[in-house]
Amino acid sequence: MRTTIILTMLALLILSGCSDSTNKGGKAFIGGTEGLRTSFLGGNPPNEIFDNRQSTFAIVVKLENIGEDDIDANEGFVKINGLDPGTYGMTTPKKFFETPIPGAKKNFDGSVLNGGIATVEFGGLAYVPSIQGNLVQQVWADICYKYTTKTTTQLCIKKDPQLLLGDKKICDVEGEKYPQNSGAPIQITSLKESFAGNGKIGITMIITHLGNGDAFFDPRGDLNEPSACNDVESNTQRGKIKITVKPVRIGNSQVTPVCTGLSDMTGTNEGYLRLYKDGSGKEQFSLYCTIDASSTDSIFEVPIDVEATYLYLQHINKELTIRKSIG
Repeated sequence: MRTTIILTMLALLILSGCSDSTNKGGKAFIGGTEGLRTSFLGGNPPNEIFDNRQSTFAIVVKLENIGEDDIDANEGFVKINGLDPGTYGMTTPKKFFETPIPGAKKNFDGSVLNGGIATVEFGGLAYVPSIQGNLVQQVWADICYKYTTKTTTQLCIKKDPQLLLGDKKICDVEGEKYPQNSGAPIQITSLKESFAGNGKIGITMIITHLGNGDAFFDPRGDLNEPSACNDVESNTQRGKIKITVKPVRIGNSQVTPVCTGLSDMTGTNEGYLRLYKDGSGKEQFSLYCTIDASSTDSIFEVPIDVEATYLYLQHINKELTIRKSIG
């Protein structure tokens, strides 16, 4: 019995150590893979209405910011599909967010301040025509909004593999660095560091779509345009995001990373890329950047910050029964 207890305790310690290593330093953010959590406000729309203007109702979409990015007013919209606007007396099927929706925040003591909640309402609706018999229609609400993922990772700065060889008390260049992501649907799921030669450090980032939304788009898209967040294969803006790999402080200098694989670049560390589906169906991209560490003969850790910005599309839907009124 005693041997069994000891073996069980050892197994728990090993599992605990594995858990710590895969979440190393994961305390900078609240985390999670959601941006907005969306739903219909209870009873809006109702389950059933009558035809011939006998029932007045509203469609109210609740927007709760579960993630950690702030959404400004007019940085998102709700569009009602599935219903003909004229049939329901709907003046417009598309409305913008009227108020800012702040993201969740992590306080210094580790407590969490929940994100903001807003609603978008389509009121004064009624089914105008008379019908021969009951029918069912689908209320479909598309929600599109701008969102940013923030990531921070500790890098080991050492220009030469021979520098302090074998001394890993401070840090080690080679290997996985366990990036920490803010709560958002697109994340850097891996960041590996390596020596790149000539006093440079190489970093390879895997950017992955982890959210449950329908699609994401180039953040330069104009939300006022009818094509905004249009989830069709022919939309060349689909699957694109903006990436900014921020400068790293080494000594008294801000060293700007040099990245390959970006398009429409602003400098060497900022541009756009498209995520592609891999064999498992995940949408990903592998980005490689180098950082010049030749100015230092020391070994130390520094944070590197990355931001990914995109338009994000998700939807909610509900059946609406229209009953024939009698009399």
